[in-house]
Amino acid sequence: MKICRRDALKGFAVGAGGILLGKPFDLLEAIAAEGYSRREYNRVLLTTENKEPFKTSEIKKNENYIFFYPYHNIPVLLLNLNETIEPLKVESETGQFYIHPGGVGANKSIAAYVAICTHEFVRPNPSETLIKYYPPGETSFIYGGDNVICCCAHGSAYNPSAGGKVMQIPAEYPLTAVELEWDFNSDSLYAKALIGRNPPFKEIFKEDGEGKLVTENTPVKKLNDYTKKIVRC
Repeated sequence: MKICRRDALKGFAVGAGGILLGKPFDLLEAIAAEGYSRREYNRVLLTTENKEPFKTSEIKKNENYIFFYPYHNIPVLLLNLNETIEPLKVESETGQFYIHPGGVGANKSIAAYVAICTHEFVRPNPSETLIKYYPPGETSFIYGGDNVICCCAHGSAYNPSAGGKVMQIPAEYPLTAVELEWDFNSDSLYAKALIGRNPPFKEIFKEDGEGKLVTENTPVKKLNDYTKKIVRC
C-alpha cells in the first residue's frame, strides 16, 4: 500500500461476468452485514448513442469509456485492459473481502467499475472529471505509475486488474465493481449487478433526480466525449 504522493509533492494541487470460484455468492451473502455484497439490479444492455448494441470488439484497449448504472446518475468506467482478469479475492484495509468475478469478453480483459472514489465520492461530471484510468505508458504523476485508476482530488489510486483494489490511500475501500455479462453470439454486453462495498449512492446523489434506475439500456461513450475537461495528475 502506497501513501499518497500528494502529501510529499509540495506545491502540487488540483481542482476539485466470468466464472466464479467455489460458492462466492454464499460468501458475499455472509459478509453483507459488513457492507459487502452482490446486489442485482435490472439486466441492462450497453448500447451506442443510437441504441445499437455496443460490441466488445468496439472497446479499444487503454481507452476510458463511461456509462451509467444502476441509477441514471451513477457513472461507470468501462475498460478493456491489457491482460486477462481472473476471478480473485479483493480485500479492504479493514480486512473485509469479497470475490471479484473477473473479466469478460474473448480475452476476459473487459471490466467495469463505479467511477466514484470511495474516499469522498468524487465522480465524473460533464464539466470536469477528476477520476480516470491511466493505461500502460501514461503515468499518473500523483501515483508514480500506470495501469491505475486515480482520483486527482486527493490521490487515491485503484488497480483495475485486481478488482479495483486500493493501491494508494487515502481511500480505504476498493472501487465497487459492476458485474458484466457477455453474449458470445452477439458480442453484446449487459450490466446486471454491483459487487463490493455498498455505499448509499442513491441517497448521496439524491439531488440529481432521486436515483432513478436504468431499466432497459444505457449508452456508452468515451469519457472525453462526456466531459469538457479531464484533469490529469
